[in-house]
Amino acid sequence: MTEHIPPPPSPEAPTAEQPPAGRNVKGAVVGGVAVAAVLAGGLGAFAAYQKLDGGGPQPHDVMPASTQAYARIDLDPSASQKIELFKLIRRFPDVADDIGIQSADQDVRELIFDEVLSPDCPDIDYADDVEPWLGSRIGIGGNIEDETFQIALQTTDEKASRAGIKKLFACSDEEYGIAYLDGYAILSDSQQAVDAAITATKKGTLADKKEFVDDFDALGDQGIASAWVDIKALAKVPELADTLGEQADTFAKAGSGATTLRVDGNALELVALSGRTSDEKPSRTGLGTLPRDTIAALSVSGAGDQVGESFNSFVQELDGGLGSLVPGVDDLTGAGIDPYDDSSGDGAQDFIDEIERDTGLRLPEDLETLFGDNLTLAVGSRNVEQLPTFGGPDDLSTLDVALSLTSDPTKALDLVQRLADLAADVGTPLVAAPTDRGAVLATNQDAADAVSDPDGTLGDRDTFSEVVPDAEDSSGGLFVDIGAIIDALQKADPPEDVAKGLEEASELSAFGLSVANDDDHSIVRLRLALTEKD
Repeated sequence: MTEHIPPPPSPEAPTAEQPPAGRNVKGAVVGGVAVAAVLAGGLGAFAAYQKLDGGGPQPHDVMPASTQAYARIDLDPSASQKIELFKLIRRFPDVADDIGIQSADQDVRELIFDEVLSPDCPDIDYADDVEPWLGSRIGIGGNIEDETFQIALQTTDEKASRAGIKKLFACSDEEYGIAYLDGYAILSDSQQAVDAAITATKKGTLADKKEFVDDFDALGDQGIASAWVDIKALAKVPELADTLGEQADTFAKAGSGATTLRVDGNALELVALSGRTSDEKPSRTGLGTLPRDTIAALSVSGAGDQVGESFNSFVQELDGGLGSLVPGVDDLTGAGIDPYDDSSGDGAQDFIDEIERDTGLRLPEDLETLFGDNLTLAVGSRNVEQLPTFGGPDDLSTLDVALSLTSDPTKALDLVQRLADLAADVGTPLVAAPTDRGAVLATNQDAADAVSDPDGTLGDRDTFSEVVPDAEDSSGGLFVDIGAIIDALQKADPPEDVAKGLEEASELSAFGLSVANDDDHSIVRLRLALTEKD
């Protein structure tokens, strides 16, 4: 059912007329509830309800198909999401106490009300004025090009919500428009805007929009909170287009993008996807083939060509920034460059030339070789506990750290040998060695040999696979074995305050980031896992 409810024309109540320029519902208290809920990401929000049924319309079902940017939070997601997130939060009692979560049946909406509304609206009582009608889902949608927006608040009692919303807006002295559709109060900065949104929604909803549906089909469970944006429309915003410059067209090729925050077992997961901007698929990272005792690793694939192509733009940006250095600096790192003398327009290039003369590096050629097809940094667990007692660069040789280049073998070996020579000049001995796929630079020979072996078994470890589940398909990735690092540092007899912090962090198991591609999308996945509990 759709019903338009114009606010009554009383002195203390808002009117439904178009507000003056610069004023809109974004400043309203109820807008504050929505924004706060979405930005909060729901930490603690989902242990709040005992009901285990997450069905019914979502905010995107009451948004017009013309919506180009959308964000939503679900305070009543699926039963598994609520249960698992509550378990995660209670693993950190101090955090739970700070948020205000005390028990599984606590109403988090009241927590948000107390934090956001109570200071400015002391006459509004949550139990009397808000709780009787406020549902569990909140969405914000807008059209970037038209600069219009709507807020969708799920309501359980239309009649009660009319009075409650009126009181909320009166508290902030904001004007608004309102209508009801499929169990939601639709709000905007004028009745005209709400009426237009309702009319458009009846013709087609965001849930009918192909790009939106395709993105969320690829994304999977929308979880606790989610968002979607028409990237092509966003790229047309003048301020962003100016910032992106030549990259604006590439940015627009992504088409659209979506993201979700959800719980998956012992892990909190943030996933974001967008349309692919290139038909080329970069090589895979091979993180899973690193040595089994790897406690931290970073891998990037396919960046060599990109570095070369963007180097000239980087030089131009650097050249434009030299003139903004702190007054009084007559030269730059001893290079004899006057940062204010840009008459030739070659200040940045002169600086780069000086770096090349001092280091023997060749730019951008060496950067292209360094990143090549793949660049992987791996840190082993051996002697990590000794890190706090290291006295100098030469101590690094007792750690297993290796930088592996998958690149032109001849160029890669030449580069790592020159880098090893530069490191030796500052007292850090490094090992440079060839591999079947390029070259490796390491703190010792054992580390070089281990990372050169493509048959490592890091991928067989549960700790790794829990935070990088798609390692085999990833073109970029990051892995940090937080638990192993904390265990090692605790053995170093740290100061009391450090030891306390390590103990509090001991609930964390690992962090992972991966970048993968399917036929239509680029997908970024971040996962934070907690330690297993009996």
